[in-house]
Amino acid sequence: AGGGQVLGLEMLSAVTDLGRRCVAANGAEGEVQLVKSEAARLLTAPPEGAPRLHLFLAELMDSGGLGESLLSLASAARRGGLLLPAAPLLPARIRVWATLVELQGCGTALDSAELVPSRLSGVALWPWLRYRHRRSYSAVDLAAAEYAPLTDECLVFSAVLGEVPPADRLVALTAQASGEANAVVWVWEADLDDSGAPPLTNAP
Repeated sequence: AGGGQVLGLEMLSAVTDLGRRCVAANGAEGEVQLVKSEAARLLTAPPEGAPRLHLFLAELMDSGGLGESLLSLASAARRGGLLLPAAPLLPARIRVWATLVELQGCGTALDSAELVPSRLSGVALWPWLRYRHRRSYSAVDLAAAEYAPLTDECLVFSAVLGEVPPADRLVALTAQASGEANAVVWVWEADLDDSGAPPLTNAP
């Protein structure tokens, strides 16, 4: 930002090495520094004498919008002294919307998004699913999935990056259709700044 240095954080050695080679290939070693580190460690306890940064830029790499502890890291960067007081954070804010649905078809036995019974070469694979337990969400191609909304879409939360993440809360949903509620579909939208431009979103 402002023609100064860019500091990049990456926790995987191979990705850090690849990034450094890309920087070198573009002759930008003097402007870009890549550090192999967990972001939480550097943002919460920046090295003594480290310059304060003019801009915080976060990737939105995961389909849930909140992957890699995005909100808590942004808050730590603001509170930990790594950023200048007026440094903008990109994206500026993020909203998550959710809908209770009856999921009828999604994925196959050959990918990681199989949430309902499927068939492979005519063989039903539903017995296998009872031994498969997911502790987190699954990335689903909503445009290709088969599901029926049972409630209206609800705003789960809206957060400003750099502020303390919203606390847990209960959300009341009113049924709008009959069916078996076996999944929650959520999407995110992000405002890059305060310009009023249309947000980025992963909604279909």
